[in-house]
Amino acid sequence: MVSFNYIPSPKKNEKGEIVGEIYRPMVTVRLCYKHKISPFPVNCILDSGSDRNLFPGWFAKNIGINLKKGKKKIIRGIGAMGITAYEHEVDIYVEDKKFKTTIDFSDDQQVGLLGRSGFFNLFQKIIFKEKNKIIELH
Repeated sequence: MVSFNYIPSPKKNEKGEIVGEIYRPMVTVRLCYKHKISPFPVNCILDSGSDRNLFPGWFAKNIGINLKKGKKKIIRGIGAMGITAYEHEVDIYVEDKKFKTTIDFSDDQQVGLLGRSGFFNLFQKIIFKEKNKIIELH
């Protein structure tokens, strides 16, 4: 079992003004591609509404991935807008545990999202403890 604390982020209103903070379920990961591991860990949102993993394009470039050599796809979220992403197979580290997975990388994405296929399915059980602001991965 591995646990992570939720991390506070600024909460903004419709005008973009900071009006407080919101706690997000974040998991710290490192990626590895062809034996090149990311030089630093990154906090990603554990997103139960995301079908797949989606990361910023710059993160792929940091570990030696030629972004546009991956399988091109259009990712759609809430609303009809789509962003172009490229699928790549990588290793993902959660603390000392290593998993093979696929991640869609996009220059239009700002934060790493860990989704149901490619992250949630790597674990037997994932528990969101909202009151205590803790995530448990089993």
